[in-house]
Amino acid sequence: MTRIKTVAFDDADEALRLAREAQHALYPSEYATPVAPFVADEDGIVAAHSLIPEALHHAFATFGALMSPELPLDRRQHEMIATVVSATNRTYYCTLSHTEFLRRATSDDDLAEAVRRDFRTAPISDADRAMLEYVEQITLDATCVTDGHHARLRAAGFDDQAILQITLIAAWFNYINRVADALGVGTT
Repeated sequence: MTRIKTVAFDDADEALRLAREAQHALYPSEYATPVAPFVADEDGIVAAHSLIPEALHHAFATFGALMSPELPLDRRQHEMIATVVSATNRTYYCTLSHTEFLRRATSDDDLAEAVRRDFRTAPISDADRAMLEYVEQITLDATCVTDGHHARLRAAGFDDQAILQITLIAAWFNYINRVADALGVGTT
């Protein structure tokens, strides 16, 4: 459910249909099956953008570009970032969804739950822990990010392209969390 009217895919005009098809084509395979209880098309985060098809297109084209397998981060890292941002923001819809997508991407229930609960105690590499500490700082207060954060990421093996990808994915999921919470996406 959302707090605003949405347009279901079956009721979409051509502009919205094209935007939805383009966005759907960018999705990782783990997104093919909706996460229960969020199965109604008109109640999801994409539908929340449906009254402005051009915004939907640009927002989710950015998402697709950031998830590209041509970039340094892998699917597990994408979903760890999404899960930590969403859990830090306490965004119910996105936390539940991305914990499940992390589980699907890794086939590891315990890892997904540990990252959601507290990534600091999750069974992850030191590099991934440094990445998630940076993601958490962006989410809590990006004005407190320092050269030291980037130095730590570089020391953990992330180059500048990876640092940019981490930053953009974290920022994008902060955006999506704000949209979901403000519009009531995933609430009853």
